[in-house]
Amino acid sequence: MTGFFKAATLMVLLLVPALAPAAASDELRSAFVKFLAAKSFRATVTDVKKGKQLSQMSFVAPDRYRIDANGNVSVVIGDTMYMDLGGGQLQPLPVPGVGKLIAQYRDPTFVDDIAAGMQVQLVGDDSLDGEPARVYAYTVSRPVKAAAKAWVSLASGLPLQVESTATMLGRASTTRVRYQGYDDAAIRIDAP
Repeated sequence: MTGFFKAATLMVLLLVPALAPAAASDELRSAFVKFLAAKSFRATVTDVKKGKQLSQMSFVAPDRYRIDANGNVSVVIGDTMYMDLGGGQLQPLPVPGVGKLIAQYRDPTFVDDIAAGMQVQLVGDDSLDGEPARVYAYTVSRPVKAAAKAWVSLASGLPLQVESTATMLGRASTTRVRYQGYDDAAIRIDAP
């Protein structure tokens, strides 16, 4: 369960810059609004310094998440978390309030609360895996101080990738989150 919440918190931290007040933040804010409206997506989290994939996450609106962190799979549907408690099968584990806790990361008012003091700067245009993108550099001070870059697709206006350097749990790290499969109807998360 801890890995799931770390991954969810990290993904929120990496998308928060969209609400910064600077002129460059208007496009970034639009990208984040589109991100919040996405019906589904996939995200891969990588430790940049180690070159190691940390987790993969799938999301299906309104409340379905699947996280695979180093082979440990968790599925959250509403207030039920499914985890491998031994034996290789996912078992339901009711976690009252987990749905509400996770939902806050897709709530624009939560992002407004943590956006205070952010600085956003337009870096310029680039491409990511051949897709034209606009790059923004930003800093955020809450809930964890971080410096990051976001790549936003020029075609779709959605975040393609966010790279962030922060100190979490006393350890400095640079993490990359790569987003794909927005609104892909093939992404399904069913109860095991």
